[in-house]
Amino acid sequence: MTVALEGFHAVKHALRFAPDLVTQVCVRDLAEARALAERLAPDVRDRLLALACSGDVAHPTGVEGLAVRPAEARDVLRTRTSPLVLLDDPRHPGNAGAVIRVAAAAGASGVAVSGALDPWHPAVVRGSAGLHYALPVLAVRPDEVTGPLWVLDADGEPLGDVPDDAVLVVGSERAGVGDELRGRADRVVRLPMRVGVSSLNLATAAAAVLYAWRLRKG
Repeated sequence: MTVALEGFHAVKHALRFAPDLVTQVCVRDLAEARALAERLAPDVRDRLLALACSGDVAHPTGVEGLAVRPAEARDVLRTRTSPLVLLDDPRHPGNAGAVIRVAAAAGASGVAVSGALDPWHPAVVRGSAGLHYALPVLAVRPDEVTGPLWVLDADGEPLGDVPDDAVLVVGSERAGVGDELRGRADRVVRLPMRVGVSSLNLATAAAAVLYAWRLRKG
């Protein structure tokens, strides 16, 4: 299956983390693309230029591409050395993409998505800036995921130290975490927030927990 890479940053990340899967790069102006790569990503410049062909590009950066979707690394659902984020029935593709982006940055083992949203939908890939290629991104049933299940909820216990193999469950934007995963939770935890603030954006909540783990690790 082919995945559209919209913009320079999506192409850059795919080339950086999965160069053999990038099949095409299209640029509006070769000299401009070279200058952009030299300034922002010199490590992928040569690969980008080797694949580049000139053409009409809609994205403001003047760079687009295509890549093959990677094989699924489903072993991360069972064993891992860094937290796995499980999005329980998210509804907004941009939010899901933002979670994938921060999970890649924080060093999470992967992002699993339950429910109707396709985690490889073009709008999700757009939201992640191509960082789907930096870690496993999987559609799952909740019962496929094993390990210490930590559910994020405003009424939970204080967060504490997140285990390296934790499954961090973040609920949908409206409904929160569903009954199935909540019933299996080893812990229900909350982030400290100022009085009067009831919730955080899904991606912001995931980012806060992942960086609480990462900063503890050093």
